[in-house]
Amino acid sequence: MAGLTAWFALVERGHVRAGEVVLVEGTGGVALFGVQIAKMHGAQVIVSGSADKLARVAELGADHVVDRRSADWAAAILALTGDRGVDHVLELVGGAHLGKAAQVVAVGGHIHLIGALDGFEASTPVMPILMKDITIHGIGTRHRRALSDLVSAIDSTGTKSVIGAHYPFEDLPAALDHVDRGPFGKIVVEVG
Repeated sequence: MAGLTAWFALVERGHVRAGEVVLVEGTGGVALFGVQIAKMHGAQVIVSGSADKLARVAELGADHVVDRRSADWAAAILALTGDRGVDHVLELVGGAHLGKAAQVVAVGGHIHLIGALDGFEASTPVMPILMKDITIHGIGTRHRRALSDLVSAIDSTGTKSVIGAHYPFEDLPAALDHVDRGPFGKIVVEVG
């Protein structure tokens, strides 16, 4: 599901192309698939994440990494793009963070609203959306053809899911605690 969500956003809705710039927020399962899918299509990738995880995401192919807690987060992203902004944002935070996504997206860019870590009430100043002609895609549904296309792309490129940790079913509470702490990749709970 994580891979399909990222695929649906970037490929089906965003039509990501070589030479475009994609901002991926975070280092969870959807985010890391987003990095891999954007690179698969020849895009440049900027990842905004926790400082302790940035080196690992750079090893996966991110072209640039930015500490999401830095005071000059938007300025850093704009500087990386020569003040042009990014073509796509995988917006995994939601809530009031949508305004930051609108700040760093380029004219004619796409915000793929996937997450709600900051809450289910999204807010943003309207002026950047109007003046930049931004498209906001709500990513919640996917279809079978997209799954088939994703599987074909993964098979042809050898892309692998990033697994942060494995837990036996008996350790489900520990696995859920790990999810709450913010994993790097997906958490697998093995049943049986």
